[in-house]
Amino acid sequence: MDVVYLYISRYMENTTHEHTGIIKIIKKEFFSIPISIRLVSFSLFLFIFGRGLGGDTFFSLYIKTIVDNVFRVSLVWAVLSIGKMFFSIPIWEVDDHANLKSVLFLSKWAYVITGIFYFIAGILKSPVLLILAVLLNGFATAAMLTTYQAFIRKHSKKNARGAVFGLFFSSVNLAYVLGALISSVLIGYIDLPYLFLFVSLFAIVSFFTDQKLPNLSKHKIKEFLGKDTFIHKFFLEVFSFTAIKKVMGTLKNYSHRMYYALGFEFLFNLLNYLGFIFIPIVSAKDNLTLSQIAIIFAVMRAPYLIDFFTGNIADKTSKRKFLFFVLLFISFLYMLLGYNEWFRSIMIITFAISLGLSLMRPVISAYVSDCTDPKDEWTMSGVGEFVSKLWEMVGILLFGITSVFFGIQVSFILVGITIFIIALAGLARRFGIFQKRT
Repeated sequence: MDVVYLYISRYMENTTHEHTGIIKIIKKEFFSIPISIRLVSFSLFLFIFGRGLGGDTFFSLYIKTIVDNVFRVSLVWAVLSIGKMFFSIPIWEVDDHANLKSVLFLSKWAYVITGIFYFIAGILKSPVLLILAVLLNGFATAAMLTTYQAFIRKHSKKNARGAVFGLFFSSVNLAYVLGALISSVLIGYIDLPYLFLFVSLFAIVSFFTDQKLPNLSKHKIKEFLGKDTFIHKFFLEVFSFTAIKKVMGTLKNYSHRMYYALGFEFLFNLLNYLGFIFIPIVSAKDNLTLSQIAIIFAVMRAPYLIDFFTGNIADKTSKRKFLFFVLLFISFLYMLLGYNEWFRSIMIITFAISLGLSLMRPVISAYVSDCTDPKDEWTMSGVGEFVSKLWEMVGILLFGITSVFFGIQVSFILVGITIFIIALAGLARRFGIFQKRT
């Protein structure tokens, strides 16, 4: 007994030391990140928490209550992608020389109106109000995320951007997980449209956190709204083609590495949105309750919580090989998803898919940053959003069309096969299998 007690005591002592060491590493990594970026992550956490309280958790099901058709659901999502795409490039032009706090102010108050529009559209079952809300949502998302990411690239060291973006995306997904778990209870007491009011509420809350960001000047409301001041110039630039022409000229100066990075950005967004759009619809079709669907949403977001830790991968490994290996892993999971209809199976598969995507996210952001010339940091933040949303729109529409003819399950299998071919070809190229031998 004494020997056993001694063994257990030593084991517990070693385990305690290991846990203490991990905690020290986490604290060191966290406090090494500039406070301005930690503030951005906290502000985004507050905002996304409001969206996680039902708005995003049940979004595709909410759309289906208004348009009642899977292909039309994909059309509405495509409109959302178009809105994000249209505004993503002009926003960088504004960010490059405007007061960023004013851009964030505009985006957050656009979200306040968006949440109200979604609420009214759901109550009245109005497709017109739904489309207006979606277009405003696209603008607000492009303005907010492009500005936040440009701010992060500007205020972080190049060799530590993996950890920085890891914290950024971990904050987003922690908010989603907590919001979705709470919404799994709320949905039993509150009708779906009412949950969108949380989007408006937390947009206001997070705006006040933005006011603490350093190096951003303050403007009075009168200066913000006055003639020939910020908001006037903002819309002149947003609806100008100057920014797009400048982007095309800028991209010509980059090598194939940047195009690879933007390609990964597209693949990530496509796979990510396909899951969050169509998995809830499949789950509802298989008679899962809204509470169970909210839990699946939380499970899909949970793996992204490790982005803060896996962000370091981006700083210490070959990014392209790593991303192709993860895509290969994910391809099998999408094929499996097409054959499963049980709650437990869907939870396990979606968790594994999200785990793979969560490993990719900070690596892709760091990859784009590595390929970017410092003078083009604002530009490439917008370009990344533009490219990902362009192909996301195309991919979602193609998936919607395929679903009409073959069903959602078969469409997931086809996605898995396509990703498998892309990943295999990428790895073969990286390892020189296709190179000519002399």
